[in-house]
Amino acid sequence: MLNLQLGIRYSVEKHASIRRELRPGDFDPNEKFWTWFPTEGSKCTAPHQSLEFKWKDYCRMVFRLVFIRLREFFAIDPADYMLAICENDALRELSSPGKSGSIFYLTQDDRFMIKTFKEI
Repeated sequence: MLNLQLGIRYSVEKHASIRRELRPGDFDPNEKFWTWFPTEGSKCTAPHQSLEFKWKDYCRMVFRLVFIRLREFFAIDPADYMLAICENDALRELSSPGKSGSIFYLTQDDRFMIKTFKEI
C-alpha cells in the first residue's frame, strides 16, 4: 500500500504546476511514463521504507487535468486530498469478491476511494 501512496503523491505533485491545454497526443493510451522508486531515493523520488518499485502513469496530462477539475468542482482542498490519501495509515483495503481482481482502498475519513485495475 505504501507503494501506491508514494506513486500517487509523486503523480499529483510532479505535474501540479503544469497548466496547458490538452493535446491529441495526451490521449494516447500507449503513452506510458515509468518512474523508478529505489529505496534510497533518487533525484526524482524521496527515500522510503518499502521495497524498490516502478510506478507507471498512463495519459498523465489527461488524468492530471481531470482530477484537478474534479477536486475544484467538489471544492476539495488539494492539501486535504493528499493528506487523506498519502498520510501514514490513511488507506484501508476493502475486500472485493469480484472477478476483475481489482483492489479497492478507502481513506480513513471515508471521503475517497481508489480502485486498482489489472493490466489489460
